Amino acid sequence: MNHKIFQLTYRSRASEGIGKEEILEIVDEAVAYNNRHDITGCLVFDQGYFIQILEGEKETVNQLYKKIAKDRRHFQFEILSKGEAATRLFKSWDMGYVSMEDLVVGEKEELVKKARMELDTISLKNDFTPKVFWYNVYTLLTDSKFYKKN
Repeated sequence: MNHKIFQLTYRSRASEGIGKEEILEIVDEAVAYNNRHDITGCLVFDQGYFIQILEGEKETVNQLYKKIAKDRRHFQFEILSKGEAATRLFKSWDMGYVSMEDLVVGEKEELVKKARMELDTISLKNDFTPKVFWYNVYTLLTDSKFYKKN
């Protein structure tokens, strides 16, 4: 049976004073939960913002998003896109995590290039949610005013 994968991309802001330990706790919790519930995805953190894409069965992903939205470690949640796809974008990641603060300059440039390449190759018609994810990652990493703290 060939069933579609549900994908949801959201953005949130880290709570004031959140540190590396709390972010790593979020990642550890996500890996454990996602492994048990067949969810994959990627979480990117930079400049006080989280961007995450979640992939899995629709009801399971929606339940997880509701759980995440109650987490006091971040706020100002906004669903950027959701929809179905033929395949997972992050097949082998229970939860990929990228913190720009932990990357050296060359690695950050590589991720920006990857985001740019994904934007150029993903078709809007078939993969709108991944396109939105990569657009937001690219925008965040290239210091767009859109992501500047007020």
